Amino acid sequence: MAGRRTADFVEGWKLVFRGPDYAAQVVHASLEAAGIRAELLTDTGAMLPGLNAEESRVFVPEEAEGDALQFIHREFPGDPPAGG
Repeated sequence: MAGRRTADFVEGWKLVFRGPDYAAQVVHASLEAAGIRAELLTDTGAMLPGLNAEESRVFVPEEAEGDALQFIHREFPGDPPAGG
């Protein structure tokens, strides 16, 4: 489900958004513009077989997780862009 958090799998980083690639790009760019470091992970299936290639994830450093989640909820009330 778009926008819903799942288990973190990158040590030192927290997953703050999961959803369609275009929505993840908006969330990623918005976080970066707000001064919150963020990384966008889009897999083609080669790195993580079975992962939905249409889906991307946005990660932030552990210490920025609270700020990032507050920002996402404030800027994208209800659901993040294209969230479901």
